[in-house]
Formats: sequence, structure tokens, C-alpha cells
Amino acid sequence: MKKQYIILITLILIVLFALTSNPSKDDYVSFVKDESNGESKLVVMIKGPIIDSFTTKKNYGIFSLYETKFEEEKEEKLLAVGLFNNFIWVNAPENSPEK
Repeated sequence: MKKQYIILITLILIVLFALTSNPSKDDYVSFVKDESNGESKLVVMIKGPIIDSFTTKKNYGIFSLYETKFEEEKEEKLLAVGLFNNFIWVNAPENSPEK
């Protein structure tokens, strides 16, 4: 019985931490700007507002999905999961080393 309480309390603490550390849309824009490391500072400065305007955030409480689509007709998009103040690429950009 005591073991069940410990597991329950641990799960509650993890969920509470996930709720409080869910990254914002501004954090995502900064993350994408940081990922574009080979570009000039001017391109990165211009890219921030463009990324922000083409990005949608779906907040699920303990995590968020960020989708950046530049053209509606094309299937190409950036998709990332925001969790615990970090981002994980689901659909990474073309020039990303993770893809």
C-alpha cells in the first residue's frame, strides 16, 4: 500500500513539473532561430517574426505541439514537441543534422 502512494505522488509531481515547464511559442521561435546556425544575423532576425506568424501551437497541458507551415498546399512543415522546456523534432528541417 505504501509503495502505491509513493508511485502516485511521484506521478503527480512529474505531471505538475510538466505543466509548469511547458515551453511557450516564443521559446519555440527562439529554438528554431538557434537551429539555423549557418545563416547571417540579418536572416535570423527577419526569420523570427516570419516563423512566429506561420506557427500554430496546440497545448495539451503537459506538452505542446508546434507546427510551422509556410505554404498550405505543400506538405512540408516543421513539427516539434515541447516538453519540460525542451523541443524534440518530429519533422525536422531539411538542413538539420538530426534528419
